[in-house]
Amino acid sequence: MQDPIFHVAFAVDDLAKAREFYVNTLGCRERADTSGKDYAVINFFGAQMVLIDAPDEVEPSKGDPSVEPYKHFGIIMDWDDWNALADELRAKSVAFRIEPNVKDHEYIGTVGNMFVADPAGNYLEFKSYKDKSKVL
Repeated sequence: MQDPIFHVAFAVDDLAKAREFYVNTLGCRERADTSGKDYAVINFFGAQMVLIDAPDEVEPSKGDPSVEPYKHFGIIMDWDDWNALADELRAKSVAFRIEPNVKDHEYIGTVGNMFVADPAGNYLEFKSYKDKSKVL
């Protein structure tokens, strides 16, 4: 059986800004052949993300901005790719909800994570484990 591909859909309030962020800021690819007037299909680091133009469905975060947001979608990356993305986002002056950081945990080892928001306020977590056997 082939590995499953995760799918997530997000409401956005400005599809053009969302496309710009995911494609030009994060370096994702859009499946233009399957995108439509009111939605975009994005290859989000191997997961399928659909951005849907639905301004009334966008929910601003109500949480404390100093802690990890409860509502988010995350991707686990290879260590070198995670570090390269952190450097690239810093170079592009992307605002972080949680700055790139690395912590050592007793049972799972060294873990890096960072949070950013897309233009509609959807939070994305980028995470990496030095020892990938500790992911699941």
